[in-house]
Amino acid sequence: MRITMIGTATLLAALASTAGCATRQEMATWRDHGTHFASGAHALFSLRNDASSRPEVTRTEVGRASAESWWGEPVTVSPDQIVER
Repeated sequence: MRITMIGTATLLAALASTAGCATRQEMATWRDHGTHFASGAHALFSLRNDASSRPEVTRTEVGRASAESWWGEPVTVSPDQIVER
């Protein structure tokens, strides 16, 4: 039982040490902004366009991103990839 507790404690310590790691640049971005997203539209866009998906961007979102000064990793698409909805 003692070995199991030690093993569990070691595993939890290893997980805790790697959870939530951010680069210096990511931490600087977090410190510069009081919220995670600039707006609800920014949150929906980010949730819809995560790293595992092909970006889907509308002209409205391009305008909002500029007007609301969205931050984070930029999503780049060519003009022919911008969808109309």
